[in-house]
Amino acid sequence: MTDKQNSSCRITPVKKLLLSVPLRVKILGLAMGLILTLSLVTIFLVRQELNRSINAALREEATLVAGELSHQARDLLLINDIFALNSLLKNMQNNRPDIRYIFVHDSRQHVLAHTFGSLFPIELLLRQQPFPGDEPGPITRQIATSEGLIWDSHAEIFPGGNIYIRVGVKGDNLRRQLSTLTGALVNTTAIVAAIGIALSLFLSWLIAKPVTQLLAATREIRRGNYDFSLPREADDEIGKLIEGFGDMARSLAQAEKIRQEKEKLQKEFLQRLMAGQEGERKHIARELHDQTGQALASCMVELKLLEQAAGSEALQQGIARLKKSITSELESLHALAMDLRPSVLDDLGLIPALEMYISRFQKRHRIKIKLRLLGPLEERIDACVETCIYRIIQESLTNMSKYAEASEAALFLERKQETIRGGIEDNGIGFDPEAIDPTKSMGLYGMRERIELLGGKFSISSDREIGTMISFELPIKPEVCHEKN
Repeated sequence: MTDKQNSSCRITPVKKLLLSVPLRVKILGLAMGLILTLSLVTIFLVRQELNRSINAALREEATLVAGELSHQARDLLLINDIFALNSLLKNMQNNRPDIRYIFVHDSRQHVLAHTFGSLFPIELLLRQQPFPGDEPGPITRQIATSEGLIWDSHAEIFPGGNIYIRVGVKGDNLRRQLSTLTGALVNTTAIVAAIGIALSLFLSWLIAKPVTQLLAATREIRRGNYDFSLPREADDEIGKLIEGFGDMARSLAQAEKIRQEKEKLQKEFLQRLMAGQEGERKHIARELHDQTGQALASCMVELKLLEQAAGSEALQQGIARLKKSITSELESLHALAMDLRPSVLDDLGLIPALEMYISRFQKRHRIKIKLRLLGPLEERIDACVETCIYRIIQESLTNMSKYAEASEAALFLERKQETIRGGIEDNGIGFDPEAIDPTKSMGLYGMRERIELLGGKFSISSDREIGTMISFELPIKPEVCHEKN
């Protein structure tokens, strides 16, 4: 893969966080995000449009009032009726609540009439507006005052004259209505958001419920449990997914059943095979001991008789060598019979057989073996368990003598209620259990197979320069046993 492809495959922390959020939270967050975004955009656009409309209305109102009053005030100024002029201005302000002020002044900025009462704000005169004569009709501008923005309209009363009228429209009522409308929009948005949350929760529940059921079903399958049902409550894609998952689970259950049956047959076959091998070993051992051993023993008797009857010294030496050879062969046959199947294992049980084998092993290999027995081990157990333990210990000690370079070993057996456990520990050079190839180490593989076929547990722990520990645990009464005591 190229660096570009690698960078595209990397998961950023933000993406990882989003992927870790539960599905229900994702749906709820998406719905809430859409609702809030649409609501905020709607409120912003509506408020902007209403502000624009209000400003246009206030501008138009200021312009119309200024034009209307300029015509009405003309006659009153001609007769110099200032009192009537003030009354006209106040009546207009009272009839139009959005008007903040009206005043009449001349070109020298002398105020002739106004609506401020006794105190006139001089800063309004200082905010010069273009004289109406410069442009046709009233001139309307938005000015900034201590009370906020005001639409100020400036109109001349006498064409070409030096007397003017100014009207200021603030529009507090309209702006209060705008605030009220905005509040109503916010409340409506909150109600819509609450309804959206409820619908999102319901929708997320509808979607997450079958997904949660699928997740629980996958956990059950992982545990090996296929006995569950997934109800299909919808005909949408999730319903089809549930149906497909159910079909897959049933197929897996059928395959698992077939696999278990095959495994059961395989275990039974292996147990029968091992039982047959032990039977053959027992038969061969008895044949070696009974027939071949007796025949060689008869030869020894005959050789003794010949030795006594013979007079030649050379003949006696030959007979002595022959006796020595036959004695060695008898010992080898006896050892071979013991390795194949010790008769004491069938006649007296596991512990006497182990004690005899350990005694012979110590003499043969000069390795000290310490045997420790715990629990009621004198009672006989199933023949297959006795054979299994004997073979495990036999194989372990044989491997130790070949590879471990050990000088001593400890062996223990303990019986607890329905189980029997044991272990073999040596002080050899050890090895790495993970590096062992099972196809080449059939001894270790065979030990594990024997234990597991009887429903037991087997483990090996080893370290360089420390030694090896082989431990096992078996049920006293396995489910299947094809050997008899």
